[in-house]
Amino acid sequence: MNNEDLHENDLIPIANGPSGQLDTLSLVLSAVGIDHWQDHDTGRLLVAADDVPSALYHLNQYRQENLNWPPPPPLRQSLSTQALPTLPLMVLLALFFAHTGPWSSGSAWFAQGAIDSAAILNHGEWWRLITALTLHADLSHLLGNCLIGGLVIDLLGRMIGYGQSWLFVILTGSIGNLCNIVFRQHPHLSVGFSTSVFAAIGLLTGLQLGKSSIRSYKEFLLPLGAGAGLLAFLGSEGIRTDLGAHLFGFFSGIGGGWLGGRTGLVERFQAPALQGLQLFLALALLILAWIWALR
Repeated sequence: MNNEDLHENDLIPIANGPSGQLDTLSLVLSAVGIDHWQDHDTGRLLVAADDVPSALYHLNQYRQENLNWPPPPPLRQSLSTQALPTLPLMVLLALFFAHTGPWSSGSAWFAQGAIDSAAILNHGEWWRLITALTLHADLSHLLGNCLIGGLVIDLLGRMIGYGQSWLFVILTGSIGNLCNIVFRQHPHLSVGFSTSVFAAIGLLTGLQLGKSSIRSYKEFLLPLGAGAGLLAFLGSEGIRTDLGAHLFGFFSGIGGGWLGGRTGLVERFQAPALQGLQLFLALALLILAWIWALR
């Protein structure tokens, strides 16, 4: 705002800078009703001598309130460009299905490796929690898990490392299977890698929540919406698959990701030199579970 009743010699400069910055400061003074003069030629903002204390006070208040504005952009999770074994492992999963075939009551693979709540809870056949992840009821069951699981686990591997991602996926998937049979109130059978697929989605969510100090509805609703969408997509699977295990896998993944991110465990074991060891442990866990099942 220019005060035509004042001469330039009666005005005192209180700020200087580029035109855009002075425009902003001029708006501040206009908002509080202080007459001022913006000299574009010299890049100065001037006010009457009597208004100097009040003008400086309001400008300082504005600067303090906007000291850290705009906020810095959020840190973006860097993605690894190293070769990932997700595709070869999904191929192995498909080859294993070609060997075991679809669900059959006469198959030793399903008889010894499928989730059987009575066998696990009453007879301690813990290996079924792991071996069931490698069995599939039919071809569509397998393809859905390989396609969606491959994409999700590949992304997880690029974030935290290929070895650590597979170790987490196997562990949280097994925990999801365990929680499902503990909380279910009637005996049931199930198979499928989809428990681990949902665990991988939960891991992505939990890792984000574990590293964030800000909680919002969006942080919770978006992951839950994604999980619900995938559950609907995979919800048409065969009668021998377990939809409850998908949900428990998802929530076990959230818990594992949150704990790993909050405690710094993920960062401590994220070094490239440790990824091979963690992948070896994940595969060894699967192999040993099958050795125990078929012994």
